[in-house]
Amino acid sequence: MKILCFIPARKNSKGIRNKNLIKLKNKPLIYYTLKTTDRLKNIYSFVSTDSKKIRDYSNKYLKNKSSYLRPSKISGDKSLLFEAVEHGLEWLKKNKSLKFDTIMILQPTTPVRKISEVEKAIKIFKSKNFSSLVSVVPMKEHPYECIEIKKDKWSYLKENPKKIVTGRQQYKKNFYFIDGEFYIAKLDFYLKHKSFLKRNITKFYIQKKWPVDIDHKDDLKVAEAFL
Repeated sequence: MKILCFIPARKNSKGIRNKNLIKLKNKPLIYYTLKTTDRLKNIYSFVSTDSKKIRDYSNKYLKNKSSYLRPSKISGDKSLLFEAVEHGLEWLKKNKSLKFDTIMILQPTTPVRKISEVEKAIKIFKSKNFSSLVSVVPMKEHPYECIEIKKDKWSYLKENPKKIVTGRQQYKKNFYFIDGEFYIAKLDFYLKHKSFLKRNITKFYIQKKWPVDIDHKDDLKVAEAFL
């Protein structure tokens, strides 16, 4: 199995300026994902970025150095991940003569990963011959407590089909959140569906810990407590 570990790391961000290079415990945010990939065996790590600073910093840690820069036309706020992956694959095929049968996404914005969990997920993906495997965690905010407000009207996002539940211990434990820590798929599956998620096909790797996703500066303080 030839695994491409694809790390999307564009330079612009709405929430935090130059987020992928912002310091977290005196290290750029992307460092923690690069550190993870360095410890994973039998994968090819590739950073997809439109920033020379991010590219050059990443090359200090990547076993596979790269001169690649993602075009600005597929690096905007509304650009799709699939576009970046497709372009990166073509570049690797043309410039490195490389082909892969599996792709894994590791986002720099989720720096608190357990390497053992990623390794276990890859092992399960291989042994079970899954088409795609995505990490999830049990939900903290239960759907029965979430509401949608439209003008003067509101409704529950998820109606309890039986009764009103008032105690958290009464909730069924079958609601999960896609935590974004890792996505794995057979490459032909991903290219066909342009997604890691396909109903009744995608399998889920359930993690116990709640993820730390860096969207705002306050999230950096939370991440520091776990690193």
